[in-house]
This record gives sequence, structure tokens and C-alpha cells, in this order.
Amino acid sequence: MKGASVLVGVRDRFDTDYTKLFADLTVLCRALGAGDSSEDIAQEALLHGREHRDQLRDEAKLESWLRRIAARRTFEHLRRQRRYQPEEPVRAFIPVDPSISIDVSAAIIRLPERERVAVILVYGVGYEQEEAAQVMNVTRGTVATLLHRARRHLAELLAGYAPDRDLP
Repeated sequence: MKGASVLVGVRDRFDTDYTKLFADLTVLCRALGAGDSSEDIAQEALLHGREHRDQLRDEAKLESWLRRIAARRTFEHLRRQRRYQPEEPVRAFIPVDPSISIDVSAAIIRLPERERVAVILVYGVGYEQEEAAQVMNVTRGTVATLLHRARRHLAELLAGYAPDRDLP
């Protein structure tokens, strides 16, 4: 009987938290590069989740489960898009201080895909490493390693932006 009560609870959360869930998934999809398709992908993820809610074992993990679905669908969308539009540049969603003249987005785009996704989720969207790990379907330690590698790569890519030092 517990399984039936979990399904009812999840169905209720889909209904009562729909606006919040949709907004969260849309931000995630946009941050991962889905652009104008972000809302469509978020909606598809919600519909898929609602139809397959019996696969969710722990109601407390609804958000992370939906994020994984949305991320997977976003990556599929981007792969399809690259097949048909190989010239289309990837976009990175990272808030940058406009007062500095560093093109961080261009550097982030040049990162390997897993490092780029980890950076976008943690520094762009603001997820904790554990949340990013759930979205990426990896361990928190893997996210930490990817972030470490990404910072090292970004330091190399942005080395040319170092201000000239006036030596006495």
C-alpha cells in the first residue's frame, strides 16, 4: 500500500509545484544550451516524469529525478541539433561581471563537454556539487574532479587576460 501512497503524493507534487518545477527545469535546459527549445524540453521532461512517476522510488528525490530527465533530453536535443547545424556555436550560461574585459563564456565553451556541464551547473545555475552530480548521473567526487580540471583549463585559456604588471 505504501507504493500507492507514494504515487498519489508525487502526483500531488506535480500538480501543486508545477510552476516551480517548470521554472527550475527551464533554467536548467537554457543553461545547458537548449536556447529557445528550453521550455519545450522542460515541458516534455515534466510530462515524461508524470507518466512514469511509478519509476520514482523516493518522493523526496522528485526534483533531482526530473532534472536528470531534463538534462538527458537537453543533451539529446543538442546532439540532434549538431547533426543538422554543425556550424552553430555552443552557448555557455555563466554570469560574468561586465566591468572586466574577459570573455569567460568563450573559454567555457572550449572546455571538454563534461567539464563545461559541471561548470555551468555549479557556477552558472548555482547547484551544489551533489545536485550537479545527480543531474549528470555521476558521484559528487566526479563533479569535484571535473570542476578542478575545468578551473585548471580555464586558467590556461584565460592566461592571456592577465593584466600587465608594472615592474619598478
